Amino acid sequence: MRWVRRNWQWFIGPVLIGLASLAGWFIETGQFLVLPGDALSTTGLVTVPSATAKAGAGKLLLVTIYSAPANIDEWVFGHFYPHAHLLPARTQLPPNTTYERFRHIEEAMMADSQTAAKVAALRELGYSVPEHGEGVVADSVQRNTAASAAGLHKGDLIVGANGHTVETAQQLIDSIAELAPGDMISLRLKPNNSDVERDIEVRLGSRSGQPGKALLGIAPVTYRPTFEFPVRITIDSKGIVGPSAGLVLTLAIIQAAAPSDITHGHNVAATGTIDISGQVGPIGDIEDKVLAAEGHAEYFLVPKQDYPAASKAASKIKVVEVDSLQQAMDFLKSLA
Repeated sequence: MRWVRRNWQWFIGPVLIGLASLAGWFIETGQFLVLPGDALSTTGLVTVPSATAKAGAGKLLLVTIYSAPANIDEWVFGHFYPHAHLLPARTQLPPNTTYERFRHIEEAMMADSQTAAKVAALRELGYSVPEHGEGVVADSVQRNTAASAAGLHKGDLIVGANGHTVETAQQLIDSIAELAPGDMISLRLKPNNSDVERDIEVRLGSRSGQPGKALLGIAPVTYRPTFEFPVRITIDSKGIVGPSAGLVLTLAIIQAAAPSDITHGHNVAATGTIDISGQVGPIGDIEDKVLAAEGHAEYFLVPKQDYPAASKAASKIKVVEVDSLQQAMDFLKSLA
């Protein structure tokens, strides 16, 4: 203690630095810190009871980024770390949305992505996955089509067609496919998803370039869809949120449930949203995801719209463009 009393002045600097650092941890800057994250093997994320070990199997990798409000300490870090970005919060959050609310939204998007991945994967494996719903929402209405002429609007809920109950988008599509351009179809609506039902008569148009096929002119989406899964699949997202892991989770389910290794011994990263039909959609921050994947995978499957930026950012990894699950599977087969 006598030594401490004689040399107390040497402690002033470190103590002040420590206090400043502690204070900086609790002071927000109004900016987001964004940087490359991890490349995680999906082996520990996806569990299928019927899965069998595959000797010499490669890895399917889920790549992440780190994106969160920056305190003062992180703001300082962001100025020195070579791959970090400091971006205004308004560019990272929807209008009038807090970060906490945005996290809840992204958690819900991850849950929806997992459902779509299960459906797409099981159907790719040949399973029947029945879908149920509470009608079909007109997610958009094309101008100058039968739907717009009949008075259909975005958000309207279709619950019947030609006297039959309609639960899913596929049921509505099938009903229209049975008809020809110029035929009438009777639709039962709940306008803007209200409790009031009414019937409208619609004279169907024809598809551009396919004059023999009937066209209603809406983007149909099943309202409150549920599915009957023939195989129990568990996905542990490890706290990862958002929809961009859809493609890699789909491939991971197929890898687990298929009789052989779909990677053919290669390490493959993948990113992209997915829907139940297996269509792959674009994601954000693709350059950071390329950096996260490099050194861990030989190939990186990315959505078609993200390919130019991804290929420009890549230095060691081979970037592969896909816009569907089928294209991804075809590429993996080519590795055999």
